This record gives sequence, structure tokens and C-alpha cells, in this order.
Amino acid sequence: MEFRILIAHNGTVYDATPVTLEGVELVQSIRMEAGCLRFSVVRDGILNFVEGDKVQFYVDGLLRFAGWVMTKERTSAQIIAVTAYDMLFYLAKNKDTYVYWDKTATEVAKMIAAGAGLPVGTMTDTGWKIPQRIEEGQTLLDMIQSALDLTEKATGKEYFFFDGGGRLMLRERQELVTNGVLRCDGGISDYWYRTDISKDTCNAVKLYQAGRKETEHLAFQAENAEKVGTWGKLQYYAHVPFTLTEAQLKEMAESVLQEKCRVVKELTVENINGDLFLTAGQSVYLEIPDLAEIGIAQMSLIEKSTHIFKDGEHKMKLEMRVEE
Repeated sequence: MEFRILIAHNGTVYDATPVTLEGVELVQSIRMEAGCLRFSVVRDGILNFVEGDKVQFYVDGLLRFAGWVMTKERTSAQIIAVTAYDMLFYLAKNKDTYVYWDKTATEVAKMIAAGAGLPVGTMTDTGWKIPQRIEEGQTLLDMIQSALDLTEKATGKEYFFFDGGGRLMLRERQELVTNGVLRCDGGISDYWYRTDISKDTCNAVKLYQAGRKETEHLAFQAENAEKVGTWGKLQYYAHVPFTLTEAQLKEMAESVLQEKCRVVKELTVENINGDLFLTAGQSVYLEIPDLAEIGIAQMSLIEKSTHIFKDGEHKMKLEMRVEE
């Protein structure tokens, strides 16, 4: 497996591969995080680049990453460690205000991309139209995430937004299912499984509103009594608009409990023999019979992938979503 790193600076494209040290790392995610490429080069007096220069990463002739240099760290040994991010970095860094009506999440993503001057690639039509939305002072990436969240709630379909090698992509989960199989028979060399209720779990909800005199009061509360008895009270608090009706408050509270009244399960698998076609967004058949108290043998989603090229080998770590 051969990789190549190209860096464009002031109209000149430099091939950084000959001075690139082992340990190139490619990280991609469908958690609305910018893709990242990390590598180190030896300063040779020929390669010339600065922050903001474009980087392309090829593996066996196929473009796997396109982004921009954001960080350079230099050592006394004249080694420069480089971190580059893809287009989602700019969407996450820039805030704006958008007001729109009757648009699909696809149309919202294209509208925001056009406003930011970023190219788009394949974007699946999400179909369902958002009646009205006011996004004030939010990051561009959060606006797209909100549109996708609303769409998933209305349709039950999950969509992923990511940078596909220099073009923004939007794909439905089922479009990215693969025939790959990961088992503890050589496919998986090691795994880590973590369960947690300390960070993003709640079993009770309190919603507060401000009245006419702007005095905040408890407007609605709900809880899962069984889980409160098991875990102790883990309460979610939110200040909500005073215009919401009791029915809307009830729907909001139930939605929060449905989403967050659960044990967060995180599974990371490591594979000695990396496969670049297994990347964030792909669904792959995963089989680990002795996984804690549950065992798993089902299609599972790769939420984040890390591919590492070091010592002539290609290894990978995949963060998987564990679903009941």
C-alpha cells in the first residue's frame, strides 16, 4: 500500500511524500466533526508551505482526504508535525443567521454550502420539508445538524453529512451499508467496550419558562421512575420559550427522555490489517460473541474511523455504535 501527500503553496504543488515520516494518521467521523490528517515531515529546504495551504492525501492512487494546513509544530531536529482539516472545519468555525421556509435538509445544506463558497458532491434528497426555521448566531455546521435532526425525527431516517475528498456529501445511512465482516478471528485484534451514565444520560426532565413579568417558573416536568430508582436522579434542565403550549412541552420532555434515558455504550475495535474501504458512515457486520453482558452479531455503524500508516503497515481503529 502506497500513500502520497501533496501540498499546494503559491501555485506550486509539492510532493511531500519523500520527506514524510512514518505515522500518517487519517481520522474521519459522521459526528459532525471535521476530518483530520496528521503527519510529520523533515525540513529539507525544498518543501515550502504555510498555514492555509491545501493538502491532498492519496492511497494507492485514490484521493482519501482534501483539506488545509491548520497547525505546524516544529522541533529542534527540524521535524514539522502538521495537522490539516477538511471543509467541515470552516463550517464549524463560522457563525451566521439564516431564516428559511419549506426547505429540505438537502436544500439547507446546499444553501449554506453556497453561502460559504464550498463545493458539493453527491447529496441525497431527504424529501421532508422543514416548515420554518430561524437559525440566529449559530455555526453553519450546527444549522445543518439541526436540519438533519428535524428530518430524522419526522421520517425516522438517519443522514450523514461529511467531506468526501473535497466535496460536501449528504448520504442516507442505508446507502453506505457494506458487505464487510469484522470478527474476533483475525479481523479484530482487540476491542474496548465502555458503558456510561455519567455524561449524556438523564432520567428526569424539568422545563422552565419566563412569564409575562419575566419571572421564571416550572412549566413541565417528567421522569422515568424505574430508572430514577436504579440510577438515582439524573435531571435534564432547559429554559424554553414562553410561547410553547402544554402539549408541546410534553412532547419535548418525552423526546428528551426517549433520547437520553439510556446507558451510553461505546465500542472501539482495532484491526491489524487496515481496510480503507471501512470508514466513518459505513455499516459493517460485527461479531463479538463475548462482548460483556450482551454479545453482538449484527450490522453495526462505524461512527469514527482512524487509519494509521506506520512501519510499512496499515492499522485502523473503528468507533462503533452499539445499538439494541
